[in-house]
Amino acid sequence: MNTCRIIPPRIRLLRLTSVLGLALVAMLLLHGCGSADAAARPDPYAPYRPALKPEFQRELDELGPAPQYTIDATLDPEELKLTGRASVVVPNTSIDPWTYLVFRLYPMLEHYGGNMVIQSALVNGRPATFVYTNDNTALRIDLDEPLLPDRSVTVDLTWRLEIPSWTDQPAIYALFGRSQQMISLPLFYPSLAVYLDGPTLGAGQWWLTNGTERGDAAFNVASLFAVTLTLPSGWTPVTSGTEVSTEVSTAENGGQTQHVFVTGPSREFLLHASPVFGAVTDEAYGTRVTSYYLPGSEAAAQAALKYAVQALRIYSDHFGEYPFTDMRVAPAPISFRGMEYPQAILLGVETYTRFRDKLEMLAVHEMAHQWWYQIVHNDPVAEPWLDEALAEFSMRLYMENTRGEDDAQRLVVQRWQTPLNGLKAKQQDTAVNQPVPAFLNGAQYETIVYAKGALFYDTVRDTIGVRRFDRFLQNYARKYRWQIINSQQWLDDLRDLPDPALMTLFEEWIRQPAPTVQ
Repeated sequence: MNTCRIIPPRIRLLRLTSVLGLALVAMLLLHGCGSADAAARPDPYAPYRPALKPEFQRELDELGPAPQYTIDATLDPEELKLTGRASVVVPNTSIDPWTYLVFRLYPMLEHYGGNMVIQSALVNGRPATFVYTNDNTALRIDLDEPLLPDRSVTVDLTWRLEIPSWTDQPAIYALFGRSQQMISLPLFYPSLAVYLDGPTLGAGQWWLTNGTERGDAAFNVASLFAVTLTLPSGWTPVTSGTEVSTEVSTAENGGQTQHVFVTGPSREFLLHASPVFGAVTDEAYGTRVTSYYLPGSEAAAQAALKYAVQALRIYSDHFGEYPFTDMRVAPAPISFRGMEYPQAILLGVETYTRFRDKLEMLAVHEMAHQWWYQIVHNDPVAEPWLDEALAEFSMRLYMENTRGEDDAQRLVVQRWQTPLNGLKAKQQDTAVNQPVPAFLNGAQYETIVYAKGALFYDTVRDTIGVRRFDRFLQNYARKYRWQIINSQQWLDDLRDLPDPALMTLFEEWIRQPAPTVQ
């Protein structure tokens, strides 16, 4: 128990004659003691605060129980191996007691192509029984006693990761592994699975869906990370979070550099690296934006930086300010496509060269995911439209603010309406709100989820007006900040807008196919 010694006031203070004066002195002394007592307590979120701009650091205190990862990983690019250990504080935020925990091993997904071997597992410092499950894409760790709601355990894991190597042909699409002078390692660590509460006590379950290359695969609760990465000294890491320290070892020890990163609330932690990256930087609303590039593509990196900075400012104005200290943009071996991660977006290396005309639109779509995926999250396999349609629609706001309404309308027609008309002509129009595997192919998936979903938002905005629509998005982002949302919750919020036409639009655009074009 903390105690506080009250020091008697000085003689001159005791000469105060009024009772009010003496009471005030006592209150000031007690308040000072309480402040000192509070100041003596350690700040549990102190390590993570540098990742957030000062005005947003209070969100750590308001976040509530969240997994906390302390990760130490060493990358050996020559051997294509990563060794790691992690200590994860796991809080039970569900209504059910947990008799076991599940960690996803995303590198083991078929389209990732990695091989992850768990070497040991401890729960609260004691050896734990664990088994691979779900086609080796998940790890089940048994608990000696149930983890009750509002309680937590600490899980310590060690692992070895074998990294796949892909062809260096520019057309390769490699989300995970080594290709074209880069190593991409999203979710290189065991990641706590999402637990979905059921309709009644005890009916919940761990999320074990395996995504495919067609859509996104990662589904995670907002977590806090403190990550130490050891890389060869010539390699530049592109990561989530903010770097708080760097230490270079001597050549006798292998010429390695130890980088320490921390995050605010994040869905995952990315490691992307290259021995040949250069970088340019700019600033937007107090956020440092860094754009990386391979040799010979600095001009494209400057353009990507410009687009990212503009998008960050525009989306901050429309959705709520971006809260993080850092944002990063980098090329990746994913052809002419893009991929979003917390505080980082990766753009296909070909958009820096022969598909340069796609660079701007790709960058601004992926930037929108910093709100629609990172801040407000959803199941990316079962309900991909919740973040993808909104990220795609956000591009219209970018075009309005940078090019004007005429160019924004051209975007609507060329990028959304024309592909949808083509799909209707083939009688392949379908409902937007479907899981990724329900679509016939990648073209149908992208046209329906992205283009048709964005057109729905455009129609909603025309129906209720720009100001009302902006308020809807701002309230949506604020209400579900750092949470996971489903389509029913989204629909409930839409119903809160007192306009009966909106439900008709939802049925027409999201649930039912539109009439076939004759």
